[in-house]
Amino acid sequence: MNDGTTQTGTAEQAGPVTQVAAVQAPVVQAWGDGTGTTARTVVIVHGSVDRADTFRRVVDHLPGRPVLGYDRRGWGASRPLGGADVDFGVHVDDLRAVLADLDGPPVVLGHSYGALVALAAAAADPSRVAGIVAVEPPVRWLPWWPVDDPWERTVRGAAAEGGPEQATRAMLTELLGPASRLHLARARPSDLAADGAALIAEMTDPTVDVPALDPLTFPLPTVVAAGSRSAPHHVEVARRLAELLPHGRFEEISGAGHAAHVSHPRELARLVHDTDTIIDTIEEQHR
Repeated sequence: MNDGTTQTGTAEQAGPVTQVAAVQAPVVQAWGDGTGTTARTVVIVHGSVDRADTFRRVVDHLPGRPVLGYDRRGWGASRPLGGADVDFGVHVDDLRAVLADLDGPPVVLGHSYGALVALAAAAADPSRVAGIVAVEPPVRWLPWWPVDDPWERTVRGAAAEGGPEQATRAMLTELLGPASRLHLARARPSDLAADGAALIAEMTDPTVDVPALDPLTFPLPTVVAAGSRSAPHHVEVARRLAELLPHGRFEEISGAGHAAHVSHPRELARLVHDTDTIIDTIEEQHR
């Protein structure tokens, strides 16, 4: 989920941006050039009702560091690549393709649905990833996730009453409260409907309920984070997941809700740096 920003128009960018995506692949953006630095690349994977550009404030707090972000299928510039045949596995494969093009393993920063994608891609090929920052991953197959998720119930009811457009409106209102009014007033109904269709597809995808990793054997350093003002089950699942992971650590972002990358970008950038430190410590121990 994001801050409710719509998917159209010219995106405001953090620093120089180069388009590096191939045709029929998700749109990838490279912020900065990383020249003269040995810092690990950061790859950003956004959640539902979002796009890579909403992380520009986080990028601002990673100066001089190579950062990649891409719009997942169905969202932002990759909206035309969405559709009924795009399930969770397709999103995982897209991230794996991005990782395969890198010279070395990056830190992957994933938010919400994107965090789950990041964990699954890393589990499929751990050698391609150095570490992960997973912000509120919706791990629906863990026992602490509610059978009837409140957000899913909200979207389901709104879609039944008014279709995909109403589903988006209801979700953003649930997420942002009164702050959603300005975003919704600026949004075009056609964009809200398109986002709603993608949101419903991701929320109702049964493949998300199939475990894509074994937390007990997951080999990578992972910081699992949640906002202190997020839904209680998001915080609980994040905390429990971190406890299960051999190299997991839980971080609560004080004062943040679900869209911490918008409201607390400095804190998310700090978690990336903290993950670097954990990776370096583990690597030093194995030398």
